[in-house]
Amino acid sequence: MARHTKPHIAQRKTLLAVGEGKADAAFLKYLRGIYCSGRSGVKVTIRDASGKGPSNVIGTAIGALRISSYDKKLCLLDTDLEWTKENLIDAKRKKIELVGSTPCLEGLLLQILGRTVPGSSLDCKRQLKMITGKDMFEAEDYATNFPYAVLQNLRPSIAQLDKLLELFEGKQSF
Repeated sequence: MARHTKPHIAQRKTLLAVGEGKADAAFLKYLRGIYCSGRSGVKVTIRDASGKGPSNVIGTAIGALRISSYDKKLCLLDTDLEWTKENLIDAKRKKIELVGSTPCLEGLLLQILGRTVPGSSLDCKRQLKMITGKDMFEAEDYATNFPYAVLQNLRPSIAQLDKLLELFEGKQSF
């Protein structure tokens, strides 16, 4: 009599992505929507650390790791506040990839748009809002100015963007 075996079902890779604030989390959700659609890609869980600097963002990621485990972890952090030695040690110990946006997410977005990036986070936020007409707190807010083709074309020249996209595509070793 033949034995019936269950077909092998490949387990999806998992990624925890923690954004520093609302806009960061919305951008990460937008990336998940265009890079991880369907059930065959990376399963991405997104958390919003609600600001308060790098210690809080990394702490939020570490807190999420107490509840669940993930193949890869990333924190999207602003660089306007210094990442302390302790921040770097905590992230390394938990194998959390740190992706910095200079000076903030809006600065990275302005760079993607080919604009000059102001030195302060507040100026970056103002300039991006003038261009988009939005606060960029919803994933849908990114579709008009940051379509897939634009992100793909610019990833070779913007290291932070490329690192994010590689994680969302599951190309970094999981």
